[in-house]
Amino acid sequence: MLYGLIITENTEFTYWDNFDYQINDSILVSNNAKKYRSSDELLKICRPVFTIHYKKGIFMLDYLFWIDNINICDIDYKVKNNTFQDIDFERSVKTYFVDHLRCFTCGKVYKGALSVDPAMVYPNNFGLRDKKLKMINEEDKTIRCHQCGNSFTSKVLHVF
Repeated sequence: MLYGLIITENTEFTYWDNFDYQINDSILVSNNAKKYRSSDELLKICRPVFTIHYKKGIFMLDYLFWIDNINICDIDYKVKNNTFQDIDFERSVKTYFVDHLRCFTCGKVYKGALSVDPAMVYPNNFGLRDKKLKMINEEDKTIRCHQCGNSFTSKVLHVF
């Protein structure tokens, strides 16, 4: 089990290369992805990260998603060997898991998605959120409904 506090892009979080974490009272989570999707499926798409909350001893669970098709195992290897650089994380975005995503135009329901919280916090680098949102917008990386082609009400980066 690999996990550790890393600092990249002037922000810090605890990085996990697996989904063996346990949820407890000190972790804030909107939806625990592993309750809805298998660990094997999630490992192909994202990595769990824990970011310290402004309240001492509390952490937020997010899912780090790379907007380009990369081999995330390469990132795991670099984190394990402490050879990662900022460039390895520049194309990553912290997301949260949505268990049932509904298209309000056609009604199609997706059984899981990764979406960007517009109030996402990157501790010690509060401008990073705006940089990530700008990258997503300029490169049109948000996912549209596969059935009708319309946008979702949130910035969805991946649907399961």
